[in-house]
Amino acid sequence: MRRIINYLSVNQLMEDIAAMNGCMSVKKFIVTTIIAGVGVYGACMAYRIHYIPALVIMAVAVMMIPGLVRNYFRELGESARFSDVDIYLHQMTYSFIRNPKVNIALQDAHDISSGRLRKCLERAMDELKYGVSEKVYVEALRLIEDEYDCTRIRALHRFMISVEERGGRYIGAMEVLLEDFDRWVNNIYKYQAEIRKIKRDISVGIIISMVLAMLTTFMCSALNMFGNKNVYITQTLAYQCVSSVFVLMCMFFYTFTRIHYGFNWLEKGRSDKQILHDYNMVFKSRAGEITVRMIPVWIVLALTVVVFLVLGRNIAAVSVLIVTVMLIVTPFSQKKRAVKRVRNDLYCGFTEWLRDLAVNLDNNPLLSAVEDTYDACPVIMKEPLEKFICDIEQNPSDIKPYYSFLSEFGVVDIQSAVRMLYSIGDLDRESMNQTINALVRRNYELSDKAENARYMDSTSIMRFSEYIPTFFVAFKMAVDMMLVVSMYL
Repeated sequence: MRRIINYLSVNQLMEDIAAMNGCMSVKKFIVTTIIAGVGVYGACMAYRIHYIPALVIMAVAVMMIPGLVRNYFRELGESARFSDVDIYLHQMTYSFIRNPKVNIALQDAHDISSGRLRKCLERAMDELKYGVSEKVYVEALRLIEDEYDCTRIRALHRFMISVEERGGRYIGAMEVLLEDFDRWVNNIYKYQAEIRKIKRDISVGIIISMVLAMLTTFMCSALNMFGNKNVYITQTLAYQCVSSVFVLMCMFFYTFTRIHYGFNWLEKGRSDKQILHDYNMVFKSRAGEITVRMIPVWIVLALTVVVFLVLGRNIAAVSVLIVTVMLIVTPFSQKKRAVKRVRNDLYCGFTEWLRDLAVNLDNNPLLSAVEDTYDACPVIMKEPLEKFICDIEQNPSDIKPYYSFLSEFGVVDIQSAVRMLYSIGDLDRESMNQTINALVRRNYELSDKAENARYMDSTSIMRFSEYIPTFFVAFKMAVDMMLVVSMYL
C-alpha cells in the first residue's frame, strides 16, 4: 500500500525527478495530468461510452501519468549519462595524446563539460590535488568510474595510470582505444535512433487504430439516417464493454512500450550472471546423460500413452505424448539457444580483450601483456584465459596453447586471430604493433556484426509490436459489426 501511495504522491514524484537530475514544476505536472485525463475522457465520449465507465477509464489514465513522467525523466537521464561518457572518453583521449598527463586531461574534460559530469570531474580533480594516498590516481579516477560504471572508462583509466606512473609509448594504444570508443558510441546512437523510431511508429499506430475504431459508430449513424430501421449498438452492454476494454488496452499498451522500450546504455547487453549460466549450460551440463537417466520415466510415460489409447481416451493420450516430447527436447533446445548466445558474447568479449592486449603490448612482451589482461577480461573468457596463461607459462615456445585457446567455442574467426598471436611474439616492436592493431580492427568489424545481431534480436519484437494496435481495432470492429448485423437484421 505504501508503494502505491509513494507512486501517486506528487511530492515523492518531484523528489524522484530531482534525483534523476530532472526539473518539473508541480503546476506543469498538474496541467499535464488534466490534459491527459480530459483527452482520454473525450475519446470515451467519441466512442459513446457511458459516463461512469468513462470516468473509471479516465481515473486509470490519470494513475498512469506518474509512471510515464518518471520514465520520461529516467530516459532523459540515461541519455544524458551516455552523452557524458561520450564527451569524457573522447576528450580525455585527445588530451592525453597531446600531453600524457592525467591532471591536464581531466582539466580539459572539465572545461568542456557541464552538469553531472562537471561536478564529478571537480571531485576527481580535488582528490588528485589534495589526496595523500599512494594510489592517488586510482582513487581520483575511481570517483568517475563509480559515477558512470562503464568498462571503457575503466580501460582508459588503467592505461592512463600506467603511462603516468611508468612512462612508455602510448600514442598507438590510445589510437586503438579511440577507434573502439568511436565504434561503440556510433552503434549506441544508431540504436537509440531506432528505438525512438519504433516508439513513434507505435504511437502513430495507436492513434490510427483509435480513429478507425470509430467507423462503426459513424456507420450506425449513417444507417439510422438513410435506413428504415434505427440501430443503436452503442447502448448495448456488449458495445460498452468492448469499447471500454479497447480504450484501456490502447492505454496499457502505450504505457508498456514507453516504460519497457528503453535501456541503460552504459550497461552490457547481458549480465555476467547470465553469461556464466549459459557458459555452464553449454560446456558443463550433460543434456544427453540427463536424457539417458530419464529413460525409465520416458518408458512409464509411453506406457501411459498406450493405456489411454486402449481405453479410448485419445485427448489424454495426446496430452501425455506432447508433455513427453517436450521433456525430451527441452534440454537440447535450451542448450542450442545458449550456444548462440555464448558465441555472440564471445565476439564482443574477445574484441574487448584483444583491445586491452593491444594496449598492453605497447610496453610489455606478449606473455606479460596477456597476464595483465586477466583481471579485467570479460567473464566469458575468464576460465579459458586462465588455462591459456598456465599453458604458455609452462612452455612459452609451444604452439599448442594458441591452437587450443577458445577452440571449444568453435568460432573460426576468433581461432585464426588467436593463432596469429603466436607469430606476434617473434616480431620486432614496430611490426608487432602494426600486426596487433590490424588484428584488433578486423575484430572490431566482427564485434560490430555481433552487436548488430543483438540489437536486431532485441528490436525485432519491438517492431512486431507496431502491429498490435491493429489487432485491438480488428477485435473491436468485429464485435461492433456482429452487433450491427444482429440488430439490423
